[in-house]
Amino acid sequence: MALAIAASTAVVLTGCSKATSVSATANDATPASGVDLTAVRQIVESVKKAPTFTAPGPAFDAAKARGKTILNVSLNSTVPFNQIVDKAMGEAAKAAGVRLIQYTNQGQPAQWIQGIQSGIAQKVDLIVLEGSPDPQLLGPQIKAARDAGIPVISTHLYDASFASGAAKLNPNVTTFVPANHYRAGMLMADYAIAHSGGKVNAFFVASNEVQPSAGIAKAFSDELAKRCPSTCKAKVSNIPIADWATKVPTAVQTALISDPTINYVVPVFDGMTPNLVTGITQAGKQGQVNIVAYNGTASVMQMIQRKNLVVAEIGEPLEWLGWANVDQAMRVLSGAKPLVSEKTPLRLFDSSNINDAGNPVNQTDGYGSTDFKSGYRALWGLS
Repeated sequence: MALAIAASTAVVLTGCSKATSVSATANDATPASGVDLTAVRQIVESVKKAPTFTAPGPAFDAAKARGKTILNVSLNSTVPFNQIVDKAMGEAAKAAGVRLIQYTNQGQPAQWIQGIQSGIAQKVDLIVLEGSPDPQLLGPQIKAARDAGIPVISTHLYDASFASGAAKLNPNVTTFVPANHYRAGMLMADYAIAHSGGKVNAFFVASNEVQPSAGIAKAFSDELAKRCPSTCKAKVSNIPIADWATKVPTAVQTALISDPTINYVVPVFDGMTPNLVTGITQAGKQGQVNIVAYNGTASVMQMIQRKNLVVAEIGEPLEWLGWANVDQAMRVLSGAKPLVSEKTPLRLFDSSNINDAGNPVNQTDGYGSTDFKSGYRALWGLS
């Protein structure tokens, strides 16, 4: 959900004013005393490498699911995130011998309700809430599906560490495919620490009406407190997504003017980046402030190539996410035990590896080979 919301609110950034990021990656500055920069930089470098597939769980007899039907209700069928994941799910389902029906929608809760009702009426074998429509808004419909013997899977809304909490919140949801939201928050902090030499003063903008937002902000702040308690700090401001365009620029401008030592502005989701750029520009802080972001939206990642304020981005392999969703669905349909996590990876991009994602950046490149496809096929017993 976080990724899809960010992508749906992202603006093409070619019109943003050109602003050079802080010179020479503040690593050249004198490191803060008492900060283990070697350890932090090792973490950063490890996540900059292209990921390789590791089986998220045991192999199982996927043949039991062949011929069955999955209905996929994505968060918003017009958003690139969902479009890429949905297409990959279709490819994976075809490989596995199951039928996938895409219930297209424009992100309206009423449409998600209609989607679930359509699945019940068609007597599908499983429903996936991809991206993810919030199960909290769909309680009666999910219960109706369960009562009809149709399992429902929620994907990419809850963090991997929140599995038991998600199950308690939504007892009618059969299982989940969680995301690495909180780890992304930690990695944004790690990059800022490494980049600044352990001297981070961050202004973090959250949107806590979206379930993982508060956890991402906490993970960011906690990592600063753990790694450099004396020389790093973050102020967190909560601004709802609906108010990004009107309130984020002013909040950023005000924060930067009131505290000239702020050197990082961090959005909880990178769709907010155009609004951050406006605030930084209005404050006249180009060249003094950097942006570190999460989601992997292509237009934001391209700002790294252009040396335009964004210095790092935490991204996810969207096609891999689609195959992971189908893997969990196949396990449920085959009677195998669902996985607590599909262990999908993150990759950190900065100026050293951003061209791996294309030049200009596109939404799917930069995550290594497609060995995850053969990896999942092997788990399903396919050649």
